[in-house]
Amino acid sequence: MYGREMRIVAVKTAVVEANYDYTYVRVFADNGEYGTGECFFSPGLTGIIRDLSPVLIGKDPRHIERLTRELRRAASGAGAVAGYAHNAISGMEAALWDLIGKHFRVPVWQLFGGQFRDQIRIYADCHAGEGLESWGPALLPPRADLASQGTSSSRHRGEIGPTVCRSIRRPRQGNSDSRV
Repeated sequence: MYGREMRIVAVKTAVVEANYDYTYVRVFADNGEYGTGECFFSPGLTGIIRDLSPVLIGKDPRHIERLTRELRRAASGAGAVAGYAHNAISGMEAALWDLIGKHFRVPVWQLFGGQFRDQIRIYADCHAGEGLESWGPALLPPRADLASQGTSSSRHRGEIGPTVCRSIRRPRQGNSDSRV
């Protein structure tokens, strides 16, 4: 299972329309496995992913660093090292890591060298705006019980005014400092 050669057979995208167009990329291998990555927001991502996909097709997805370097070279033009092509490449690279993690049946963080923290601070960004038609639970106004759920800060943007940022203050365990 692990020693058999793998080949990338397809690269596909999906765009989720919300407050931004969230572009996801999926890399498929010849053994039926696939990995999924998210690209940082930028217009035109599906087109650049389509244009860069031939760089990956037929290659072994286990060579992630080499493939990512080849993608950067293919997108560099006259030596550019930034721009929306790199937003697409980051999603493609994340999909490759996801594919390999699934293939070897290990979480990606283990491929990166192992666990670093026992817990992390999270950030809840609850966008809202004209493009949203649903005020489901994720988009409701801030609730007082967020701290009890482990959230220490949140950001809410809505139609009622400018960005509102707030931190939920609670003491850290083992520390007298009340800032989180």
